[in-house]
Amino acid sequence: MGELIRSKDWSKTPVGSIDSWPQSLRTTLSIILHSKFPMFLFWGKELTCFYNDGYRPSLGKDGKHPSILGVAGEKAWPEIWQFIKPIIDQVLAGGEANWNEDQLLPIYRNGKIEDVYWTFSYSPVNDETDKVAGVFVTCTETTDKVEGRQKVENAEKRLRFAAEVTGLSTWELDFRNRTIIHSPRLAEIFGYDPSKILNHTDLRNQLHPDDRQNIVEKAFDDAMISGFYSYESRIIKPDKTIGWIQTRGTVFYDEKKNPLKIIGTLRDITEEKNHQQVLEESEHKFRLLSDSIPQLIWTSDPLGNLTYFNKSLFTYTGLSLEEIMKEGWLQYVHPHDRLETIKQWMDAIMQGQEFLFENRFRRFDGEYRWQLSRAIPQRDASGKIQMWVATSTDIEDQKTFTRELEKQVIERTKQLEQKNKELEKMNIELQSFAYVSSHDLQEPLRKIRTFTSHILEKEEKNLSEIGKDYFKRIQSAARRMQTLIEDLLMYSRTSTNERNFIKTDLNKVLEQVKTDLKEEIEQKQAIIESTHLPEAKIIPFQFRQLIHNLIGNSLKFSKEHVAPHITITSQLTRGLSLTIPGIAPEKMYYQLTISDNGIGFDPQYKERIFEVFQRLHGNEEYKGTGIGLAIVKKIVENHNGLIVASGEVNTGASFDVYFPI
Repeated sequence: MGELIRSKDWSKTPVGSIDSWPQSLRTTLSIILHSKFPMFLFWGKELTCFYNDGYRPSLGKDGKHPSILGVAGEKAWPEIWQFIKPIIDQVLAGGEANWNEDQLLPIYRNGKIEDVYWTFSYSPVNDETDKVAGVFVTCTETTDKVEGRQKVENAEKRLRFAAEVTGLSTWELDFRNRTIIHSPRLAEIFGYDPSKILNHTDLRNQLHPDDRQNIVEKAFDDAMISGFYSYESRIIKPDKTIGWIQTRGTVFYDEKKNPLKIIGTLRDITEEKNHQQVLEESEHKFRLLSDSIPQLIWTSDPLGNLTYFNKSLFTYTGLSLEEIMKEGWLQYVHPHDRLETIKQWMDAIMQGQEFLFENRFRRFDGEYRWQLSRAIPQRDASGKIQMWVATSTDIEDQKTFTRELEKQVIERTKQLEQKNKELEKMNIELQSFAYVSSHDLQEPLRKIRTFTSHILEKEEKNLSEIGKDYFKRIQSAARRMQTLIEDLLMYSRTSTNERNFIKTDLNKVLEQVKTDLKEEIEQKQAIIESTHLPEAKIIPFQFRQLIHNLIGNSLKFSKEHVAPHITITSQLTRGLSLTIPGIAPEKMYYQLTISDNGIGFDPQYKERIFEVFQRLHGNEEYKGTGIGLAIVKKIVENHNGLIVASGEVNTGASFDVYFPI
């Protein structure tokens, strides 16, 4: 022990000379001295610390660090004292050893505090009276071991998470005893509760008989050569439903290259297979349909490379698939159309827009016929183009028809131009007739009326009653003839005059008409009521004639001994709310309504009254030519509007005029 004292200079400690130490203490110190592992002894009431050199590498203590030999435990290892002191007290009090594994503690190392994993063992040490006087502590740093274990655990967690996310199950087959270890997911895939443990025979028996030998056993034989195990197979679940599985595995060998086991994964691909089957059936139907129609059908990849042609294209061109793939599809496009076809097709590919183009394809007999080619991009859920589906439709007959139609249109246009010239000539003649009507025809009538008036005034006493009656009839006929000529002239002007639409206040137009008809209104003591009328774009003089004729009509066809009551109202009306033929539903209309309390008319004549020369009453009963309402209808048509008449006999009549805003 003298060597020990010289080495450690323990005689300078508060414990005193080594010779006075108990045998148990000296024995423990000897163990500490000769151990390469970090060891400590906390002795006595002060828990004086003894240690060996093994602690230095682990704790990072260097020669510059103050010595902790012979100092109280709290000063020896202050950074962890609060963690180990309760355990030391427990061992001192109970005399039983303690073990604390992989404890994370803050350690002063290399000039800073670090978190380090330690494993501590605490053993009691007795004095000469066989009482516990100290605690022998062995400590081992386990940071590398713990971190290594954590890495493995994290890797296993990631593997389990990946398996859960992807639906994978894991399995391990031992060749020596044919035992299999599997994850719960595998039992679930095979149709069982996840807790069920399946053996290799159970799993093999659930393989579809048609796949067991042709697929699974062949895959196993291949794996014995390549070291890689892979197959897809059907399985029959306990409820007799069919599922699909996909398994991948790697063969592991012993030192003599003999196969020991296979470790692999297995996943359920039933949904994928069902989806694939649906796609294959859809593809089959598409090809069956495309081969049964006369249109040329073709598809391409997203870059525009043609990948499929239906039978009709081979029949039309007389080319085989090999010939088209070798020489390209442009070989059957007309040479003059090729450059523009390529340009339009590439523009559609780059922009992802529909391709629509007319070009000519060479038929098997060498004839070029016009085709309307259309290609539509097929996109996935994210909008990315997956393929293009296209058709080419023979439009040669339509082209021929169009050319013939254009020829007929040109000829018809020439005919219309000739007709227009004839109409212009007729308009000139009509204007001449109007001039004659207003001057040459009316002049003799004025003379007839003048001379008959003179005869009746100056020769009345020389005329018999019969003669006087004849002259009065001559005057009446001449007057009716003059009125007829004036009305015809007005109707003609309504049809031919230039239509200049001017924004006009209809209230002012109404006042002008009332002034024109002042004598008739006063004579019949008529009452005219009107709401405020709007401003509208109209042909002023024509619209004035329209209101004049309608009010004049109400005054003319009033009841005997009953004062005429005429009401004039207006409102805005949406075309959509009207059920009148000819009304545009998307437009807004002014509705002008003129109603009276006159003799009215039978509703069956509501259309007839607008025809030229149509009269519902005798000439002697009500004066007129039967042109007034025809003029009204013509004016309404000049304003792109409609007029509707309604009435009842002895109740009155109403006229609704609709003209667009």
